[in-house]
Order: sequence, then C-alpha cells, then structure tokens
Amino acid sequence: MGDKAEILFRLESLRYAFGQSRASKAAERLIQQISSLSDPTLQLYSFGQKLREMPAKEGAMILDQICRRREEGALLFEETHLHLLAKEVLLGVLGEAKTASLVRELRFLGLEDTLRYLTKDPPNLRFERNRADDRRPRETLGLRISLARRTTPRIIERLIYDPDEPVIKTILGNPRLTEAEVLKISSSLRTRPSILATIAHNQRWICRYKVKLSLVYNPNTPLRVSLGLLPLLLRQDLTDVAEDQALPEPVREKAGRLLEKKKALEVAILEEEP
Repeated sequence: MGDKAEILFRLESLRYAFGQSRASKAAERLIQQISSLSDPTLQLYSFGQKLREMPAKEGAMILDQICRRREEGALLFEETHLHLLAKEVLLGVLGEAKTASLVRELRFLGLEDTLRYLTKDPPNLRFERNRADDRRPRETLGLRISLARRTTPRIIERLIYDPDEPVIKTILGNPRLTEAEVLKISSSLRTRPSILATIAHNQRWICRYKVKLSLVYNPNTPLRVSLGLLPLLLRQDLTDVAEDQALPEPVREKAGRLLEKKKALEVAILEEEP
C-alpha cells in the first residue's frame, strides 16, 4: 500500500511539473505576442482578450507563471506583470463569466498570490476613518477638473490632494506634472487607495523607481498593488520593507520571501563560477 501511494505521489509530481513547464512556455509565447504591440493599452487589451479565449485552467496557470517568473527575476515578464495591476481594465476585457472561472481555477489550484489580481480589494477602514472629517472643496467638481487640465505649477500644487478621483486622474494626465509632484500624491496618507492604484497603472509614472517605492511604503496602497510591485524592488529596499513594522504583514512576509529567493539565486550564481 505504501509503494502504491509513493508511485501515485511521484506520478502526480511529474504531472504537476509537466503542467508547470507547459504553462511557462505558453506564458512566454503569450508575452512575445503582446510585446509586438508598441502601445501599452493595446498590449493590455490583447492580453485580456487572449486570456478570455483560452480554457480557464490554462489561463490560471499562465497567470501564475507570469507572477512566479517575475518574482524569480525574469525581465521578460515584467511589463505583463505590471499589466495585472490594471485590474479594472483587465476585468472589463475578461468579462464577469471568464473572471469567475479564472478565480475558481486559481482557488482550486491554491494560487492565492495570483488570485489577488482578480479579486476585490478589501476596504481600507483606516483610510476611511482618517478621511471622515475632511472638508469638501468649495469649487464644483467640474471647475476643479477644468483647473487640473491647466499647466501652472501653482494650480497643480493646490489640487494634488483633491478628494475626488476625476480631478487626480486629470492631473496625472497633465504633461507638465513632475515626478516630485507624483511622489507627493503617491506617498501621501490623504490619497485614496483607488488613486494609488491608478498611479500604478500609469505607464508614464510606474516606470520610475521612486514612484514604485513610494507606493509600496504607502499603507493606503491596495494590497495587490503593493505585492505586485515588490518583485521590482532592489535587494536593500526589500530588506527595509521586510523589517518595517508599519507596513501590512502580507507585504513584509512577501518581501522576506523575495529576499530569500534573491539570496539563493546569488549563491547559486557564485557556485557556478569557476
């Protein structure tokens, strides 16, 4: 009976390893296809459409491979991994039925880290309590959006902490916006979680390392965004994040795991050297 159980375990292990290898190759082919598109928005829509067309189990395993391989340091997967942060757009392309089937498969396979990218962000109760007593601006929303389109630094400085998302989204599209001003928004405890997620989706700003770091350190940043940005941080910053007690526990734990992977990879490289 013991021998039979061991044989079954080995067969299951081989089947799982084969599935992982197949999913990894499929993920590489998918990324090469969408990388041929120069526009990031088209890449995202193409990514969502291809996921929608494939079986749910295959799509779930490919999503996991994108996350897994990026955590291992594979640069090929970086841009597509960042596309996963644009959850609202991606879910819109996938549709409710496909999203639900992908979520079921991810849960069945126990891929909880990947599951975060497709499920609803938990409410940030601390943020809501802190904002409960904020005063509303005197100007109308329409006027503030109109002002946000202007290019004067004084107006931008005045509106970067606006409580309404359309105003901040308009400011983020302002060509005169500087990295310093984006960092004020991304590091502020007054900034809404949804706006922080919007910054993470913004191709112009998320490529800036300081912006990534400020989002990770902001406790208002949605958990899926913080966790998704961790593989892009340098070793020393991962060390600091792992030790920062002010950050959510899942963020600290994942930073620690990524740090261990980096150390193991460095040891393996050193051992291979003649």
